[in-house]
Amino acid sequence: MTDDEFFDATPELQTIRQWAHARFAAKWAVFLAVLGRVLASTGPGVQLPGVIGGPASLNMIMAFVAPSGGGKGITDRVAREIWPSSIIERPIGSGEGIAALFAPPKKEGAEQITRAILHSPEIDTMAGLASRQGNIFLAQLKSAVMGEMLGQSNASDATSRIVLPHSYRLILSVGAQPGHCDVIFNDTSGGTPQRVVWVLTIDPDMPSVAPPDPEPLNTRLPSWAHTGTVMTYGPAEIREQIITAHLARQRGEASALDGHRMLTRLKVAAGLAILHHRSVISDLDWRLSDTVMAVSDQTRDWIVEEAKRAARAKVRERALSRATFDEVIDDRHEKTVRGRILRLLTTGPKSRSELRRAMGKQHYREAFDAVLPHLEKVSQVIVIDGEKAPHYKLNPEFTGELEFTPENTSSRGVNHEFTGEPGSNVTDLDSRRSYDDGPGKLTCAQWFNQWIANLQNQGYTTTTSLAAMEAGMAAGYSKGNIRQAASAHPEVHSLGRAGGTAQWSITPGDRPRPPKPAPEWLDEWLDAQTGRTVLPSDARQAGQLAGHPWENVRKAAGQSSRIRSVPAHGNAKNDRIWVITDITDDQAGA
Repeated sequence: MTDDEFFDATPELQTIRQWAHARFAAKWAVFLAVLGRVLASTGPGVQLPGVIGGPASLNMIMAFVAPSGGGKGITDRVAREIWPSSIIERPIGSGEGIAALFAPPKKEGAEQITRAILHSPEIDTMAGLASRQGNIFLAQLKSAVMGEMLGQSNASDATSRIVLPHSYRLILSVGAQPGHCDVIFNDTSGGTPQRVVWVLTIDPDMPSVAPPDPEPLNTRLPSWAHTGTVMTYGPAEIREQIITAHLARQRGEASALDGHRMLTRLKVAAGLAILHHRSVISDLDWRLSDTVMAVSDQTRDWIVEEAKRAARAKVRERALSRATFDEVIDDRHEKTVRGRILRLLTTGPKSRSELRRAMGKQHYREAFDAVLPHLEKVSQVIVIDGEKAPHYKLNPEFTGELEFTPENTSSRGVNHEFTGEPGSNVTDLDSRRSYDDGPGKLTCAQWFNQWIANLQNQGYTTTTSLAAMEAGMAAGYSKGNIRQAASAHPEVHSLGRAGGTAQWSITPGDRPRPPKPAPEWLDEWLDAQTGRTVLPSDARQAGQLAGHPWENVRKAAGQSSRIRSVPAHGNAKNDRIWVITDITDDQAGA
């Protein structure tokens, strides 16, 4: 049955649809809200026939779902216009509060409440109530939907609240948002989701032009709706379906949860009959209830899929966060390993095994396997013959700073690596250390070059280290290999960091030219001075502007034969000035 067929079935349903369109509300949400008010207008003695066991309560939970969380307030207001019956409405409270609402009054002359609609505009309110330690909210709620006994017996009569079975009519109206329905779906084994009728508060078929408001529905129910009347099933098909479903559950052929859905459908069918002022559930009521449950199931399934999508998004977000964290940690490990290698080689040549053993912890040894070949490729270290195996030593022509990967976060003040041609005894990295998994697979450098070329062909001028890591690892390459390939690529260089990952420029010809070695720069700077003395702070500032960190400038100054460091006053140790020893008096006065 289509939506139009459903709402065209009776004049009452046509009126509900017209009211919804007149007030720009979702028709299915308005229908369910009206159905809840119809049921809340009946006495608690109006029940379903006891085909299996005893008679069943018409108490119901209704969930109004919207992606943005809105729409329930409009729905409730329109439903009150359509079914303007006097009904007690209260906000949801604790489990004890539900029992207290319907408990017999302890004050003489006070009237007992037997019918009410409880509202929870935000489902998070229910979640908060259910999460309290020792709270009986969910247990009391499930008992209330079945019309069972509520409350508790305590030692004191003043604190005891007992609500007898089928002595109250409770309709719970909940505003639900996708991703916030765990309080209901976490109790799937208890059948709570199947006890709820779900509808959306959005309507794709809502007209842009509102029709006029129709007359409200007739709320003057027959006298039987206020007494202890047990409704009857007209078509024999209804009883047969109830018995067939029960036998299937008893024989283990169906889930017990199916029974909750069947009972919920019977309540909807009863509400439709009462809406039309009938105590007999007709064939039309039964067919209409099937359409309502189909809408409910579809809405519930959408909520489940939205929850799964949100969960997948959270998993991906955590994975990206972890990948960024791992990238930062790997960078730190590589920097530490590089520093250790260079310090060890200052004492003389060493074999690969000697260097690796000196790295210490396992994660440093793993980083060592990527760092040493890179240092060799950029000619910061060179290979020489050893007695039993090749040895590594520092390249005397290299005066670079330790930062070396494209992920370097500090592009200012970095003295980039030596860019001369590697010596003849340096073997190409990808041929020297192959990580191929089998014949025909590209080396990581070849794959990376193709990946960058594809981005450039698509018009990209930048990318990120995280994107490269995800693509490379998906292709089967390790992080160390990907970093080596990125560092060796002539058109990849760092632009800094943003959003927790390194930003790379991949524009051809856009790679910054490395500065001169620090000693050469310092000589030229000294030549440009007109005085016999200079301040170290001036050299530091000038060096940083030229791309040299202070550590490099200070080291170059300490090795220079042209500079003598003397106290600025007295025997000061920290406050120093530099005397340029090769400048003449004529030069100083020029």
